[in-house]
Amino acid sequence: MILVTGPNGNVGTELVRALIADGTLPFRIAANTPAKIEKLYGPDAPKVKFSFADRSTWGPALDGVKIVFLLFPLPHPGTARSWMLPFIAAAREAGVRHVIYLSVPTAGTSKLVPHYTVERAIEASGMDYTFLRAAFFSQNLVRDITTHAVDIAASDEIIVPAGKGVTSFVDSRDVAEVAVRVMQDPAAHRGQIYLLTGPELLDYHEVAAIMSEELGRPIRYREPSIFRFWRTVGPRVTWDTLLFMTGVYALTRKGKNADMTNTLQELLGRSPRTMRDFVRDYRDRFTGEAAKVAVKVKTPGISMG
Repeated sequence: MILVTGPNGNVGTELVRALIADGTLPFRIAANTPAKIEKLYGPDAPKVKFSFADRSTWGPALDGVKIVFLLFPLPHPGTARSWMLPFIAAAREAGVRHVIYLSVPTAGTSKLVPHYTVERAIEASGMDYTFLRAAFFSQNLVRDITTHAVDIAASDEIIVPAGKGVTSFVDSRDVAEVAVRVMQDPAAHRGQIYLLTGPELLDYHEVAAIMSEELGRPIRYREPSIFRFWRTVGPRVTWDTLLFMTGVYALTRKGKNADMTNTLQELLGRSPRTMRDFVRDYRDRFTGEAAKVAVKVKTPGISMG
């Protein structure tokens, strides 16, 4: 049995879809809001009520589970030690054998990144593991939690304070496919740490040019300041989301999100999806009246501001 945490995230969403399509791997969706899972996948979706903040939900979720796809909720102060480390211990006690952890590229070296603490705890747990250190997801441009697509749809502009920094954008559908392959043969991926990036390095001027071509209208990127980013995006998101995005784009400006590897292509046996592929497949999220409406997403453990 496989437990999928974070089923509404970039990779979790695609992973659930892939597992349903595969039909051979037994899995259970750890659902903070089961009704939302039913709406997305139907009433028969294999789900269980789960919250990192409610330890009473952990036992039923972990019952009989041998593989956990572990996703860190949007990091904010304290959750690594108050939620993630106790959950890792609970998973070990429940008999979980393998943890597939969705991590970030800097988790192996930077103690300032919460994922560093989580990775070290998994390594020390005695459970087998595979770390998927994924680059910045292309899907972050269309997620409700970031609201970037709202600016693109409403004002034909990308508003992120990344300057001229480049990013090795990765498509979450490709990362989900890797996760399924690990689940199909966990022994072959035991103890592996994969840095997963897309096939190209792009700055947001280049992203805007690709969008302009694919959407058939001019999309601009004017290197907005952090102040403008906060003023525009801040009212639409929670404070921890705003701070997290600010940190990510600060790293991009400094060239810290520019690593690129061939690992994803080697694991998939094909070329990873490009930014152009992504924009073409998600074009409806950047066009029309519905795309202009922002949805304020509440993050785990944080009250709405």
